[in-house]
Amino acid sequence: MKFKVIMLILLLAASFAWTQDMENAGIDYTTALTKKGGAERIAALETYIKNYPDATQNVFTKLAYYWLTVDNYNSKNYDKAIRNGEKALNLGGLEAKLEASIYLMLGSSFGVKSFPGYSQEKALKWADKAIDFSQKNDIGDIARDAKALKNELSGVAKQPTKSLSNLEKIGVAYTQKKYEEAISLYNSFGETDKSDEKIFEIYARSLMSANKLDAAVKEFTDAYAKNRKAINAERLGNIFLAKAKKDKKFYDPTINYYIEAGLLYKKEGNSGRQDALLKNAQFWLFEKYDYNARIKKYNATVKPVKPVVSNDKEIKKLERDLDKLERQLNETYGDVEMPGYEQDKLDKIQAQIDKLKAGNAKPADDPNAAAAAELMKEQQRIEAEFKTLSAAAKKKLGIA
Repeated sequence: MKFKVIMLILLLAASFAWTQDMENAGIDYTTALTKKGGAERIAALETYIKNYPDATQNVFTKLAYYWLTVDNYNSKNYDKAIRNGEKALNLGGLEAKLEASIYLMLGSSFGVKSFPGYSQEKALKWADKAIDFSQKNDIGDIARDAKALKNELSGVAKQPTKSLSNLEKIGVAYTQKKYEEAISLYNSFGETDKSDEKIFEIYARSLMSANKLDAAVKEFTDAYAKNRKAINAERLGNIFLAKAKKDKKFYDPTINYYIEAGLLYKKEGNSGRQDALLKNAQFWLFEKYDYNARIKKYNATVKPVKPVVSNDKEIKKLERDLDKLERQLNETYGDVEMPGYEQDKLDKIQAQIDKLKAGNAKPADDPNAAAAAELMKEQQRIEAEFKTLSAAAKKKLGIA
């Protein structure tokens, strides 16, 4: 009997980290993660890891390996799913549900009989690991799926199929990229299920994946009005950011919601998300005015300035030589006027000293000074605007 790969419900515990140097690591991670699932997102995440290889300095690198495991597994690239899954586990520090899901994906990958690396022994080892770990950490859905995998690997007769819960139904639809179906399912649910945070999360992602951004704005605006939580403000910022890619006028609500999210995360005691969201808000404010592109262009076209070479060392040496020669001549001629050729020696050294001092007084002109000053002025203006927007957000939210 051909082995059937277990379809994983996209794990909600690994919610999108909506958040070039390390300062932009979160923004670049968000950009990679919002790519279309499959080959496009795999390529983006692999590029991200090349740019940010040090997982000890950047938590998003660990998450990138996790999502590479998920996307390769769902794309049936089992060898890559295994490599990335093992790498993610070796790095450590993952949330329990993410770690459990990797154990399950590894067991499922090794258990595909058409996979050249098929190994029932390894598949059972990872399935047992998933069961044990999930039970210890009270992760019921992973434990259940891991047991089903183990039974299938061991040839145990299948139990009658259990009806899927509404969360599982919408989760499967989303994982299979059937976004319209996920939206229809949500609309068919009762109010109890609609108010379930995990179900609503999948529904909102489905709206965005189906490019129903206006509907997503309405849903999250209502949710934010009912419950002023940081996550709802962050989601609204994400939606408007997607709209801003087509029309820059949407940068304004993007920035405002990110600022509100950052302030609310501070109120909720989540300093990590607070910093990430406020940095995101400031980044997109600079982007609104094309400042980031101007900086990039400036750095690419900046003209090198010849460094001013200090003559101080040579001047001091000549001054010592002059002083030494004066003493020698004074000793030689005393009160008698020294010959002109001797005075010429002194005058020659003094002329050299004067020339070097004049050279020190004329530093090279910086051809970049005007452009740099203009950019600095613009940076200060944008930073002042950011402070004004932050003050307005604090007043709106009633935060001191």
